[in-house]
Amino acid sequence: MSAAPRHVIVDIGSNTIRLEVFGAGVGDVLYNDKLAAGLGRGVVAQGKLDKRAMDAALRELRRYAALIRLIRPTSVQVVATAAVRDAANGEQFLAAVRALGLPARLLSGEDEARASAIGVIATHGGAQGLVADLGGGSLELARIGDDRVAQCTSFRLGVLPVAAIRAGGRGLLRAALKERLRDHPWAQMAPDETLYLVGGSWRALGKFEAARSGQNFTDPFLAAEARALKAAVREYGPRRLAALPGISSARAGQLDHAAALLAALIGETGAQTVQISTTGLREGLLLQQLST
Repeated sequence: MSAAPRHVIVDIGSNTIRLEVFGAGVGDVLYNDKLAAGLGRGVVAQGKLDKRAMDAALRELRRYAALIRLIRPTSVQVVATAAVRDAANGEQFLAAVRALGLPARLLSGEDEARASAIGVIATHGGAQGLVADLGGGSLELARIGDDRVAQCTSFRLGVLPVAAIRAGGRGLLRAALKERLRDHPWAQMAPDETLYLVGGSWRALGKFEAARSGQNFTDPFLAAEARALKAAVREYGPRRLAALPGISSARAGQLDHAAALLAALIGETGAQTVQISTTGLREGLLLQQLST
């Protein structure tokens, strides 16, 4: 009798590093672990990965490598995204990860957008509209319809770059997004389409909205309600946000920037309905693996 499948995905992001173990499919999560390493902090400020964040990340990845050896998985994917992609010392960091025995690869922005969109389609059959995956270092957009992914793009508009842009003055974030979308007319949305939000910061934002409204945080809500979150998040402040269920202190400090980007994105795309997705990059990577 063959052993049950175990598919491991390690996601090295700008905010967090995650280890997730899947069984036979997307809904079969056997184990989930994460570390808020903050790899992206130094990239925005200095153009390279911060040494302390790298050391913390490598310590955690060494532990992950030991766990993976014990698990004896069917497949292993180790991917790095925006922080490593944009850092001057990103290749040096990847070499150190590979030295631990982890087969690390760097995803392009479009690869990341496509995998996230596939993950959304997996749990939102028949979805029509845009997938927006917000990480610490980048924002990925993908157009989806008829259970397929069409156009994809990636911008350096994660919560960390957004914080730096907003520090420069009022209106700069909306202008930056407008400029980046100029060459992507496919990002304009029809009234019957949905903007699907992927990523930890937007999941936390959805939990905040759910706490205020009493609805499930994965239920669709109107774009007008989403835009109103910007003022509500600011009124609450990070301390009160961190006291809410499912919102960590690290996420609470970023929600103001996530809410500002969401308001700008709704304004520029014309989205009228918004929905938080609990699936995204890792589920998409798993499905890509299973289809080969």
